Amino acid sequence: MRSTIAGETILRGIPISEGVAMGVLYFLKPNEEFSVPEFTITTSQVNHEIGRYHEALSTSREELEKLQFFLQKEGATEAMSIIDSHIQMLDDPLLTSGMEEKISQMLQNTESVFQCVLNDYKSVFDQVDSPEIQERFSDVQDLSNRILKHLHPSPGIQDNESQGYIPSHSILCSYELIPTQTAAASPNHIQAFVTEIGGKTSHAALIAKSKGIPYISNIDVKEMEEYSGSVCIIDGDEGLMIINPSEETKKEYSQKKKSTKIFLKDEIKALPSIPKTQDGVEIAIQANLESIHDLRLLKEYNVESIGLLRSEFLYLRKEIKDFREDEQYDLYKKFIKLAKGIEVTFRVFDIGSDKKFFRSNLFEPNPALGCRSIRFLMKHPEMFSSQIRAILRAAIYGNVKLLLPLISDVQELIEAKEFINKEIKQLKKEGVSIPESISIGCMVEVPAFVIMCDKLIPLCDFLSIGTNDLVQYTLVADRSNPRTCDKYGPIHPSILRMIEHVTKEADKYNVPISICGEMASNPQFAKLLIGLGIRSLSCSPRFIPLLKYTVSKIDSIEASKLASDVLNMSTITEIKKRLNSNSE
Repeated sequence: MRSTIAGETILRGIPISEGVAMGVLYFLKPNEEFSVPEFTITTSQVNHEIGRYHEALSTSREELEKLQFFLQKEGATEAMSIIDSHIQMLDDPLLTSGMEEKISQMLQNTESVFQCVLNDYKSVFDQVDSPEIQERFSDVQDLSNRILKHLHPSPGIQDNESQGYIPSHSILCSYELIPTQTAAASPNHIQAFVTEIGGKTSHAALIAKSKGIPYISNIDVKEMEEYSGSVCIIDGDEGLMIINPSEETKKEYSQKKKSTKIFLKDEIKALPSIPKTQDGVEIAIQANLESIHDLRLLKEYNVESIGLLRSEFLYLRKEIKDFREDEQYDLYKKFIKLAKGIEVTFRVFDIGSDKKFFRSNLFEPNPALGCRSIRFLMKHPEMFSSQIRAILRAAIYGNVKLLLPLISDVQELIEAKEFINKEIKQLKKEGVSIPESISIGCMVEVPAFVIMCDKLIPLCDFLSIGTNDLVQYTLVADRSNPRTCDKYGPIHPSILRMIEHVTKEADKYNVPISICGEMASNPQFAKLLIGLGIRSLSCSPRFIPLLKYTVSKIDSIEASKLASDVLNMSTITEIKKRLNSNSE
């Protein structure tokens, strides 16, 4: 969507990584297609070619380890995890002994053999219609370009780590981004990313979030090339790109950017584990985690608990159906022990045909409304059983809770709890050590739960409101769809009324409640959520310091008045205006 107002060109894309940036547009040219040389070698040259190949692998490993070192200094744990997967791929038999055999069999130079193996690999991936599988091949392609760069240096391959040719304070525009390009970007050099393709779960997106670089996608980059060198504002919260902004707009966004406090390490350490409002109300700030590498930040950020562990993300590079109970147990045990007593809330596998973890997925015409999450698990009892048993066995090493996703019906919850209790009894019968009891909570993600919450809440030990899905299912709007993203709004009056209603019902039964969707990570909404009765927010680790700081500046009485005012409003526009006036 494109519009021009008072000399400003405004484009609406899809928000990928939050934040505001201002800089100069710089267009990154795509890697040119190039051909590697192809010639026959003799048997006496095989060892030399294999040696060249191993040298390229070794140099690639050194580069990636160096990149990982700098990411560690930046505290970009998600980025470190993804680059670590690239390093691990260098040990894949396909890229080691497989290549040695191919060179010996084909008797051709290493570059041509490597290209041939890569093409065979690509043909396998092309047969699978899955975003996660395609993301996996994107990693392979990224790594392959790195190896080829050392086997056959070519101007067609860009050096991702050497971005000195890009002017400082650039807004980097490209058709798409590969993971190492994003990982190598310095937030002090590159202010934001703009691409034509790319989703919120792509590795480039996860790295951008990890580094705190704003990023929007679904922008026609070729059409924007005429603006190369122009001043531009990127609003990663709203998915907006404002080219040639007016002085008034610059001032507005400068103020918005200043409201995001950047913390020094000493300041972070000084923040309490549980912050209090100015009038002494405790607000728990918990962490949402997806990777074992994320645990590194818990001590640094003085995190009290993990409010949401997305357990399926621990297996993004493997097929969950292939994981045995013992393998899951080993991983969960390692995770819990590394958490060192910090409470861990395991959301059981939130999967289905919409997330496409399996190559053998059955097609569903509308997967978001299909067999996913708890429905999927109850229809695949062997998978549900192996995970529950593994979590229960590992739970004796720490403090663990279970969270059930997408619960929409009382009978569904009763059956899920009966299933879990059956596994508990079976483990005890087998003489396996497990905790005496374990808390079982529900995600609040669908309107049906909100409507029936007076019946569902008494069956829960705790609740977690997943605003991402709740907004999607309530407003019938997918934020990743450019045609409906303008309809997607966490501060829509209906959503705020739902949050208030569920919070009041939870208070009646003394059931703890938190918010774990993206709404929880936005400091602009903190005062409103506290006013609605929320006393626990769970978010990505990098937002924790800012949220703690924000909470310390809030008065809960004023927050209640803000919430009361907002609940009487009818439109998002009114609510936004009220929230903006409150932040001035």
